[in-house]
Amino acid sequence: MTTFSLPARVLVFLLGSALFAAAYCQAPLFYSNQNQYFLHGLAQAEVGSLDEDWLANTADPTPAFSGLVAVTARHLPWWMFHVYHALLLGAYAAALLSLFAYLVGREMAWQRWPIFVLLFVAAHAGIVRWLSYQWLNFDYPWFLQAGVAGQYLLGAMLQPSVFGVFLVVAVVLFAQERPLLAAMFIALAGTWHSTYLLPGALFISGLLASLLVRRRWQMALAVGSLALVLVLPGVIYALVQFRPSSTEAFAEAQRILVEVRIPHHSRVDLWLDQVAGFQFAGMALSIVLVWRTPLREVLLVPFVLGTLLTWVQAATGSPTLALLFPWRVSAVLMPLATTIVLARLVGLSWLPVENGVARRLAYTGLTLLVGAGVWIQSNRLAFRNDEDELPLLAHVRDHGKRGQVYLLPVKIPDLAGKTRGSLSSDFKPLEEKKTDSKIIPIDLQRFRLHAQAPIYVDFKSIPYRDVEVIEWLERLQRAESLGQELAQGRIPATELRQAGITHLVLPATVRLDSAEVRRTYEDRKYQIYELLSK
Repeated sequence: MTTFSLPARVLVFLLGSALFAAAYCQAPLFYSNQNQYFLHGLAQAEVGSLDEDWLANTADPTPAFSGLVAVTARHLPWWMFHVYHALLLGAYAAALLSLFAYLVGREMAWQRWPIFVLLFVAAHAGIVRWLSYQWLNFDYPWFLQAGVAGQYLLGAMLQPSVFGVFLVVAVVLFAQERPLLAAMFIALAGTWHSTYLLPGALFISGLLASLLVRRRWQMALAVGSLALVLVLPGVIYALVQFRPSSTEAFAEAQRILVEVRIPHHSRVDLWLDQVAGFQFAGMALSIVLVWRTPLREVLLVPFVLGTLLTWVQAATGSPTLALLFPWRVSAVLMPLATTIVLARLVGLSWLPVENGVARRLAYTGLTLLVGAGVWIQSNRLAFRNDEDELPLLAHVRDHGKRGQVYLLPVKIPDLAGKTRGSLSSDFKPLEEKKTDSKIIPIDLQRFRLHAQAPIYVDFKSIPYRDVEVIEWLERLQRAESLGQELAQGRIPATELRQAGITHLVLPATVRLDSAEVRRTYEDRKYQIYELLSK
């Protein structure tokens, strides 16, 4: 078996990351959740006038990520955001390839890795997901890598949740007898995104259980202590920044998040369906398949504790527990499960997969998957945004000034009433995405970041401090009411000025005829009116 030097390993990792990212497919900048998580960082970097945006001045839930965005926006080309995502994709793939080698043995892994890599990449490839949607009207392959309740690690683009990859890395490091390094990576995941604090605690519990079963008492103490010390700054930050301002405000903010903004993530009755049931079965199967290894407790403990906490939340209806997302551990367990099942399959001794024909077929298949991913991205067959918005966004970016605040058309969707089951919209055609009432409306989601201008409020991007969540909903309701009046040709100028709004973004079909406003822009879909001073 060949041993590679360190430079060769780095080169292989970089090349593998690029190829896996190409097959996986990445969304263009300012897609979906990036419109929330890039805002604080771009405001810190003084991009446009984003530092004047209301949401940019609320408590930052992901300060480490915002720092990365700010440094990159100030000093590096913005395509580096795609590079960061590709490197995290590469770390994920490399870790799971190492897990394959651990499960089947290094000799067999060296002989059969092309077959495993083909199956692994196919389970994640954009072309397979695209074909699934074309043929079955549903993105079934997505659920081989994603958890339940719309929770996932990789996603279509760089965002804080991608750093959950470090939890996968931690599991593999533990399997390789590096428990202290595993603890460091678990803490690192929670540092980048506080939503991984609970899953991280569950995996630390699994690590400790595995060590204690093997009577490694001192190492268990060291692992627990190291993880606690490293994660403590992030825990303190979250407790200080997002502590309840009052019992009433905290309860109301939780209600808003659970019932209005993210019910598809936080209500078990909305996300538990047959697909989720198959995912739970797959996770359970993977634990059986590693039963005779030290990974048994590492996977079993988080699975059991996460399931028990999910049952408790469903039974009690606790909004606090719902917003801790105990089921988010499935976003880590599910890709591990897929890898374990594939590894055991490829590791079957009687499979004739070690000959030259099998290798050539694997290389051909991998080439096709990578090429198809490039084809999907170059032809914009996934991750669609409405290109009719681009002239409007370019105009605001090129002509906007400090002190301007834009009121966008706002309608509060009934996600709790219409969202059911496991969802994935990345590969939906644009027209289906625009009319799908089960997903958050995509119209003008990227206005802030693309136009680099403040807006009054939108539904997609939210704060997390309790009083700010309450204000967010009040702003939404006010914006919806103001929009209804404007749609009827009435101009509530006093209310608009009191809200600090200076410009109105309206559909091209609406006409305002008043000395209170002046139209400054119009295209076939949108127009902008400036609210004139008294």
